[in-house]
Amino acid sequence: MYEDKIRKIAWDLLEKGNVDFIIGWEKGSLPFLTAPLICRDVAETERLVWNPFCANNLARYLKYYKGGKEKIALCVKGCDARAVSVLLREEQIERERLVLIGLPCHGLINPKKLLENFPDITPGEVEWEEGILRIRGKEENIVHLLEGSCTRCRYPDPPIHDFLVGEKLGEGYAESSEVEDMLEYYDKMSTEEREEFFAREMERCIRCYACRNACPLCYCQECFAESTRPSWVSPAPLAFDNLLFQLGRTMHMAGRCVECGACGRSCPVEIPIDILPEKVAESIRKEFGFESGLDTGETAPLLTYREDDQEDFIK
Repeated sequence: MYEDKIRKIAWDLLEKGNVDFIIGWEKGSLPFLTAPLICRDVAETERLVWNPFCANNLARYLKYYKGGKEKIALCVKGCDARAVSVLLREEQIERERLVLIGLPCHGLINPKKLLENFPDITPGEVEWEEGILRIRGKEENIVHLLEGSCTRCRYPDPPIHDFLVGEKLGEGYAESSEVEDMLEYYDKMSTEEREEFFAREMERCIRCYACRNACPLCYCQECFAESTRPSWVSPAPLAFDNLLFQLGRTMHMAGRCVECGACGRSCPVEIPIDILPEKVAESIRKEFGFESGLDTGETAPLLTYREDDQEDFIK
C-alpha cells in the first residue's frame, strides 16, 4: 500500500537524521476528514495516512519555518508541490531545507457529496488502495464525488519531488468529458448576473478569514484587510467590504494561485470563493501562457515587464 511506502520513507528519514521532522496527514477526529501531522519521532510515522480525504495543502505550514535551520520533509500532492515551487521562487524557504515526498493524486473526495450519494455510510465502508475506491465492497468511480477544484486539475503529479510514491498519472480530470467545467457556469452569466451572484454570496460571508488562512501562498505578516493605517475595509462583515476583501486577495494571488481549492474548501458557509482566483489563473494562462508553480525559475507575468509583450488583452 502507498501508506506503507510513505511511512517507510518517513521512518528512514528520521532514523538517519536526514530531516528534523515530517509534515503529513493523519486520521481526523471526524469521519472522512484528515488533519495535518508533524512527526518528530519515528514512532509517530505509523500515524501517517494517504487517501482522498487528505485535503490540507501542507505547503501552508512552511511559512512558520521561514528563516529557520530545520530540515523538513513534506508530503505533497500536485497542487501542494506547485505551491512549494511558488514559495521557492518567492524566496520564502530554501530548497536545500526540504525533502519532498511526492504523491500522484487521483483527486479529493468531497465528504458532503459522499454522504449525499451514500447516506448513512461509515468510514469502515470506504476503502482506498493505490488509486482504487471501494464503497461497501463495490468499486466506484471517484469522478462524481470530487471536489470542484479537482475536476479542473491538470497536474495531478507533483512537478517537484525527491521521492515519488506510486506511478505518475499524467493528465488530471480537466480534459475529461465526464466532468463539467464549473468555470463555464460562471462564464455563461452576463456581467449583471455575475455581480448579483457574488453580491448575494458576500452577504453570507462572516469574514472569518478561513480562506486566507488555508491558502498556502497568503503569508503577509499583516493582511491589507486588517490594516488600520491605512484602513482598506471595515472590520465588520458587510457585503461590500467582504467583496472588496475577496477581490483584493484575488489580485494578490494573480499569477501565483496554484488552483488547489483550499480557500473554497475552508469556507464554513460554503461560498465558492475559489472561483475568483481560479478564473484569474485561467485568464493568465490564456493571455500569457503562464501557469503558476510549474517552473521555479520563471517570473509571474504580473511581476515582470517585457518590451515585446503583445498586450492584445488591453487594446
